Amino acid sequence: MTKKEIYAARGIEFKAGKILSPLGWIAPLLINGNAKLGKGVWTFSTLAGNIEYNAVINGNAVTVKGTCVCNCQGCYAQTGFYKMSSTVNALAIRTIIAREYVDFMARAIIAQIHADGITLCRIHAAGDFIGIDYIMAWREIVKACKGCKFWTYTKNPVAENAFDDLDNINIVKSIIPGCGFNFGHCDYIINTYDMLKAAGKSVHVCKCGFDKNQHCVNCKGCSENEFVLFVEHSTAYKATEDPRYNELYEIAMGGVNND
Repeated sequence: MTKKEIYAARGIEFKAGKILSPLGWIAPLLINGNAKLGKGVWTFSTLAGNIEYNAVINGNAVTVKGTCVCNCQGCYAQTGFYKMSSTVNALAIRTIIAREYVDFMARAIIAQIHADGITLCRIHAAGDFIGIDYIMAWREIVKACKGCKFWTYTKNPVAENAFDDLDNINIVKSIIPGCGFNFGHCDYIINTYDMLKAAGKSVHVCKCGFDKNQHCVNCKGCSENEFVLFVEHSTAYKATEDPRYNELYEIAMGGVNND
C-alpha cells in the first residue's frame, strides 16, 4: 500500500507530505529525531508545563495551556529551541489535537507508524499525559503498532500503571518515590542510583549527559528500565566541575549491568 492508501484506510487525507486535520493541513504528528535522540527515534510532543502559551495557528492567535501536572523549575522543554515561535506554534497544534481530537490523533499516528515503518517512538519529548481519554488513545496506538517500541516519562500518577499489560511500551517515572525528580546534581543522582539498586530496581543513568555522540537510537536504557536518571545540564550548574562527576561518569558509561 502507498502512504496515501495507508492514511486513507484510517480515514485521513494525505497529500504532498501533509495530513488534513480538524485544524487544517498540518505535518504528520510524529517527528523524526533530534540532536539527542538521533534519526530513527520518532517523537510526539505537546506544550510543557502547567502554564499558558501564546501561539498562532492558521493565522489566528490562540492561547493554549501546557499539558504537565506541574511546572518544574529549570524545565528544558521551556527553554532554547522550545521558546521559538515556530516550535510553540507546532506544539500548540499537537496540544489542541491531543485535548480535543484524540480519535483523530490516534488514527493519524497509527497510520504514520505503518506508513513510515517506524520502530522506535518516544511519547512526549515535551509535555505529559493529559487525561483518561488521551491515555486510552495512546493505549490504542500502542496495541495497533506491535512492531514499534514506545517509551515515555511521566509525572502523572494516573499514567504510571496504565500500560502495564502492554509489552511494547515502557513508562518511566519522572518522580522517584520517596526521593524527588529523576534529574539533579551528581551527588543526588549517585545517591538515588544507589538507593534504587539496593531496592532491586532496574535503573539506568542516561549516557547522553556525558557523551554528546551518544543518541537514544543506539541505547535501550529508557525503553527497558523502570527508572532513568539524568545529570542536570544548565547554565547555573556545570556537571564537569562537580567533585563527583568522574564517579557518576563511570556509572553511566562504564557498562554497568542494570538488569
